[in-house]
Formats: sequence, structure tokens, C-alpha cells
Amino acid sequence: MAATSDEEMESLLRSFDHIYDLERRTNCQSLKEELERTRIEYLWKENEYMTAMESLQQGCAAKINDLETQIRGFLIQKAADEATIKQLHEDLDLHKIHLESLTSKLEQVHFDVESRYHREIQDLKDCLMAEQEEKNELNKKLQNLDKELLIIRTKLSDHQRDLTSNRQVETLKQKIMKLRKGNEVLQRQLHGLKDG
Repeated sequence: MAATSDEEMESLLRSFDHIYDLERRTNCQSLKEELERTRIEYLWKENEYMTAMESLQQGCAAKINDLETQIRGFLIQKAADEATIKQLHEDLDLHKIHLESLTSKLEQVHFDVESRYHREIQDLKDCLMAEQEEKNELNKKLQNLDKELLIIRTKLSDHQRDLTSNRQVETLKQKIMKLRKGNEVLQRQLHGLKDG
């Protein structure tokens, strides 16, 4: 009786071990299947991630290339603009120097013309003054000659009644002729000054 119970117990334990082994295998198989599904899902997601990353990298690379191209263009344009600005500044400096030179020359010409104008005006004034003085001097001489001629005529008229000598009369006539000639010369000089 006791032997039968031990056998039954041992059989029962073997059954339990078998059931446990089956359950454990079943659980392991289920875990393996779950792990495989998880691995496949992970690989799919990784592939999707890699595809997305590759597409993003390509987009970024294209955008970076485009930006670098734009920057190179901007740098080239900047260099050209700076060269143009430099050239314009140089041209402006040259124009300023040329303008200053022309202004200086114009001022010198203006000064020279004004100085020459004042000199010529002063020369004309001096010339007119000298001519006026000469004219006044000639007028005085003419007046003196007229007075002297009048005196001589008066004396001649007075002496003609008293003088009997032809020689004295002839001498007086010669003096009168000389005075007349001198008078005519002075009058011509005076007229020449008035005409001038």
C-alpha cells in the first residue's frame, strides 16, 4: 500500500514536472515570438528612421549648398561693390584736386586781371594829368605870348610914328613874325592835345 502511494506520488511529481516543462517551453516560445516581433518592428522603425535621416541629411545638404552658393555670390558682389566704391572715392579725390587747382588758377587770373586793370587805370589817370598839366602850361605860354604880342604891337604902333629908320622897323617886323610863328606852333600843339 505504501509502495503504491510512493509510485503514485512519484508519477504525480513527474506529471507536474512535465506540465511545468511544457508551460516553460510554451512561455519561452511565446517570449521568443514576442522578441522576434519586437526585433522586426525595431528593424522596420530603424529602417524608417534611417530613411528619414537620409532624406533630412540630403535636404540639409542641398540647403547648405544653396546657402553657400548664395554666400559666395554675396561675397563676390560685396567685393565688386567695395572695388566700385574705392574707385569712386579715388575719382572724387581726383576731381577735388582738379577743382582746387582750377579754383586757385581762377583766383590768380582774377587777381592778375584786377591788378592790371588798376595799373592801367592809374596809368591813364597819370597820363591825363600830365596832358592836362602840359595843356595848362601851353595855355599859359600862349596867354603870355598874346600879351607880349599885344605889347609889341602897341610899342610898334607907338614907335612907328617916331621911328624914321627902316632898319628899326624891319627888326620889329622880324620879331613880330617870329612871335607869330611861335604862337602858331603852340596853337597847333594845343589843338593836338585837345584832339588826343
